Amino acid sequence: MSKLLLIDVLNNPKTLLKIDAKHSYQVITEARHLSLLGQLRARCHQAQIEQDLPLHTQQQLMSGFHSYQKQQQQLLLEHQYLTDILQGIVSSWRYLRGSALQWLDCDMFAGRVKHNIDIYVPPQHVANVEKALLSNGWRYKNIADYEETFYRRWAQQTTPLIHKQRRTELAIHFQLLPKTLSNKLNSAPLLHHHLSPRICEPATLLSPDAMVLHQAIMLFNQIDYQYGLRDIYSLYLQFVYFSQHPIFWHNLIQLQQQIGNDNSLYIAVNLCRDLFNLSVPETALAYFQQQKSHRVSYWIYKQRFIDAFIYQFPLHRNAEYRDAVKSLRFRGRLKQMPIYCIVPHIIKRLIINSIPHDDEEVIY
Repeated sequence: MSKLLLIDVLNNPKTLLKIDAKHSYQVITEARHLSLLGQLRARCHQAQIEQDLPLHTQQQLMSGFHSYQKQQQQLLLEHQYLTDILQGIVSSWRYLRGSALQWLDCDMFAGRVKHNIDIYVPPQHVANVEKALLSNGWRYKNIADYEETFYRRWAQQTTPLIHKQRRTELAIHFQLLPKTLSNKLNSAPLLHHHLSPRICEPATLLSPDAMVLHQAIMLFNQIDYQYGLRDIYSLYLQFVYFSQHPIFWHNLIQLQQQIGNDNSLYIAVNLCRDLFNLSVPETALAYFQQQKSHRVSYWIYKQRFIDAFIYQFPLHRNAEYRDAVKSLRFRGRLKQMPIYCIVPHIIKRLIINSIPHDDEEVIY
């Protein structure tokens, strides 16, 4: 049979019923490698085929889903700690990205694991929040001094923190968009509305339209796409789930117009159409079709994104994948820092990463 990719199974989970043990093992291994094993189990459960799979496959899928359930429990525990530590320092904060999806506790996002807890804190409170955390068992992630400078100067978050005992990683965002976009995009509208699940009070979540747009901009303004398939699949599920509300697409388009001219949403929508056959209302499609410059950009990068996303698993990597990764890394650097800083950054990165270090210190 032709090469079977994880994305094929996500689109049609019944494929798992038709393949032999070797190919099934490869799909499971790819899903685990890309942090999609829990969501693959959820996909099989939704398709009502989970009980028809071989017992070993069921056990592997459930192991990934148990990791997701443990993360949910850990998120609740960490939220309680944050609430106690930050009392009197900041009245609220917002959970972002994978953390926000876990708080929604929705079947559509079941199994979606995260690698850290992302929160947004208003810039004027960041210093005091960091100070409080550092005094209560947290430390900065072990990284080179150069990367610390990079985080503070060009990233939209502080140096990540790790709890000394629980090993939980926390990323504090002091602005929602990369600094290099601040001159052309206005991030303020992302905070105009929010969701307030009672379980995560006093924290809040971004509104559905802001959540989708924020994740799209962050995804297509980054350098490394190690979890690209997970992230684009996550966006696809959000499009499907939130579009059940009749004014979701209207709000999403209106929010994008308020923020400014960025092609991330255009890329996200069209990649989800190409990869997962996302259904988009005609009115929204008409709006996107008017964006001719974005159409050109998508035509240039479409295949690179697809190759980087679907061939990331080492067994599938080919020349197209390697070319795509190189191209997208350079594109990402252009997005994250001024062009005059790129060459010095690459040189310093090569030097620092050639020095023995642990997994916490790799710089992209």
